[in-house]
Amino acid sequence: MTAERLEGHLVRDPRTLRTDVEAQLDQAAEEVSRRLGGKIDHQVVRAAVSDAYQRLAAKAKFPNFLPILAARSAQRSLRGT
Repeated sequence: MTAERLEGHLVRDPRTLRTDVEAQLDQAAEEVSRRLGGKIDHQVVRAAVSDAYQRLAAKAKFPNFLPILAARSAQRSLRGT
């Protein structure tokens, strides 16, 4: 994470934000794959997590927990529940 201080506040470089989100979504997909016992191809899981993230992000006011919520949503949809 690249950050600098501006008037006493820590400011992150906006160019790294997308990279951070992608890394979080990768970790979320790994966790969902593990929870599903490896029964579903990892690329399918990663796509489901990414799709869920995009759906949630369109409505979110606070994006902090979106990767976690996307993982839960993807897991539910992949399990068929």
